[in-house]
Amino acid sequence: MQKEGKIVITNARRINMMRCIIGLIICAIVISLTVVALVLNIINFFNEDSPEAGLGTLRMYTTFSNIIAALAAAICIPFQIDGLRKNKYRLPRWIVEVMYVGSTSVMVTFAVALGVIGPGSSFSYAMLGHSNLFLHTLNPIFVFMLFTIAISDSHIKFSHSFFALIPTFIYSLLYFILAFVAGVWRDHYHLSDFMPWPVAFIAIISAAYVLALLLMFLHNLTNKHVTNGIERYYKESDDYKFDKVGQAIAHLAEVEAKFYSEGDDIYIPVDTIKLLAERYKAEKLPLDIQYDIYLEHYLKSIKK
Repeated sequence: MQKEGKIVITNARRINMMRCIIGLIICAIVISLTVVALVLNIINFFNEDSPEAGLGTLRMYTTFSNIIAALAAAICIPFQIDGLRKNKYRLPRWIVEVMYVGSTSVMVTFAVALGVIGPGSSFSYAMLGHSNLFLHTLNPIFVFMLFTIAISDSHIKFSHSFFALIPTFIYSLLYFILAFVAGVWRDHYHLSDFMPWPVAFIAIISAAYVLALLLMFLHNLTNKHVTNGIERYYKESDDYKFDKVGQAIAHLAEVEAKFYSEGDDIYIPVDTIKLLAERYKAEKLPLDIQYDIYLEHYLKSIKK
């Protein structure tokens, strides 16, 4: 860590490592809470007359959204473990997008429980009672932290915000068909008490989209902060202060080679080398020469 007045430049690898560890812990918590809540709901024999008791819990959006979030968290874990093993902590973009979908879904649950179910019945039961503590409160909070703080590897494009609505759209469509058109389900959310179902459908999707945009904004804000921190590290820290760009690239290769394990694929950190080239104003240096320098020193280091 280097101080320049009030500016602190933090090791980029340390930033990513901490995010990876925090993300792994939260993912494990989300999966565990979801499993516990599902077990509690499935073995719940206190409301045997309710169609939503026992396996009927799968009819609830709360259950549906938390399962999606838990599955998204489960997909993250192998990459996080691999990142810790290889000291490469960046999640693939598609995984971040999947987590975005899961986060939006579970935040819809949180918003409805907090703003609709709680005031309409018992706030303490809606947020803290039985499995609601896990599915309405704890999981949404942890998933929110996971997506907006720990899993900020990629910038979410505005055009991708619509994908976050897919689970809510599918569930809402099924709910209105089964409850109001086919009459197979009862209206367990009592939507007909407040408004006609077509209006309710539009209202739910609109509210979900507002939440999706909010999550996207907060996620991208963290992503920008982390990205700027990483750029500052490679462009300004004393760790990469050399006379020539070739020396800086060689040092980068030596650092990366420390985490090589037999059988690992060798990749060239193109973005990082680009940052070093910009630092030394060597953008015109042919890319093949930059990459050759990196590979030469990387291979030498792993053979030692």
